[in-house]
Amino acid sequence: MHMPRILYTAIFIALIPAYFIRLTLRGIGNKKYLERWSERLGKANIRPSKDKPIIWVHAVSVGEVNASIPLLRNLMEEYEDSEFLVTTSTPTGSDILLKKLGNKIKHQYLPIDIPFCINRFINTWRPKALILLETEIWPNIIHCCKKQGIVTALVNARLSEQSKLRYLRFMALIQPAINSLDLILAQYESDANRLNEIVPEKEIKLCGNLKFDQDLPDELESISSSIRDSWAVDGKRRPTLIAASTHEGEEKIVLAAFKLILKSIPNALLIIVPRHLERFKKVKSLLNELDFNSSSRSMKEDVTKDVQVMLGDTMGELNFLYSVSDVAFVGGTLIDHGGQNFLEPAAQGLPLCSGPSVRNFVEISNELKKASGLKIVNEKEGISNFFVNLINEKNELERIGQASKAVFMKNRGAIKIIQEELSKYL
Repeated sequence: MHMPRILYTAIFIALIPAYFIRLTLRGIGNKKYLERWSERLGKANIRPSKDKPIIWVHAVSVGEVNASIPLLRNLMEEYEDSEFLVTTSTPTGSDILLKKLGNKIKHQYLPIDIPFCINRFINTWRPKALILLETEIWPNIIHCCKKQGIVTALVNARLSEQSKLRYLRFMALIQPAINSLDLILAQYESDANRLNEIVPEKEIKLCGNLKFDQDLPDELESISSSIRDSWAVDGKRRPTLIAASTHEGEEKIVLAAFKLILKSIPNALLIIVPRHLERFKKVKSLLNELDFNSSSRSMKEDVTKDVQVMLGDTMGELNFLYSVSDVAFVGGTLIDHGGQNFLEPAAQGLPLCSGPSVRNFVEISNELKKASGLKIVNEKEGISNFFVNLINEKNELERIGQASKAVFMKNRGAIKIIQEELSKYL
């Protein structure tokens, strides 16, 4: 075994107790973290079908799973005689996957990156190919696959500057792993350039961002229209701001901004959706602490005329919540996190605002800013003024919303490129 990988494996083995302690702690907020631990050690709790080639796709969590759904559907049509095994690392990713694809795929948790666990997994499933989404570089998984002749591809790949610097510190470990991949398809040229700083000789092709190819359910518009009508006050729909994928420290700023909004638009409604389900209760307590009349989506509480804030404390409903909103604030941006996904609200033609921390989504945020679909704000007044001005100027609201959707539509087409490139190996 390659010496850096020996050290990496030894460290990983030593950290196994800490790994399961972490799962236990996360299980306090989500009991599903306490389930199916044997899968994380490589044991299969279900079996592959006989005589069907297996295509293995790994999508780590919610964002990657949502991006993978259209690709999986297209691949299942093209390779109808194959069976699709999808691994995730989180229960929320698993829930969304099974909700959208059900028994069309088989799901397991990704085994931890130790050769024994991986080989145990591979020997059960015998996949012909492994397709990794975004930035999932697991040295032992990639090595074990290559050793057994399994095609490995990294698609929809992205690499932030921060991740690149981290990888450069472990070049002796990461470089052989990336070099041994059969195919790499990066989202943007900047991602390809960063990857080439790690593997200078490796051919890296561009595919665009798979998340642009997500399709909205056909019935979404009619459902959201009916819901908004049911929330109306005196026959008028309530102007609605959604604060999506918020992180610790952002909710207080958003809620302060909403207090300013209520002074100008008393019947406004705020939908606030924390990024992590473990924080749902904490945000609910904050709403009570700040004396907001609120309802919880998870409790199916009515949004009456007295409700000022709806807490989006369910999983898999973000697209629906965008559809009942007029303007979106995208979280992970008022703190030094680097941002969350702009694409989902852009797909629905919402005017967007965010804080300045967007390093994880530089290309799409630049495109949106250039098209006037995204405004960068720094404080509560920025959020408040952006929303109030647009609600008072319906033509401007529509213009900016159309601008954000135009950026989304212009960038579609990643699925076709990925399929064409994968077909050379599958």
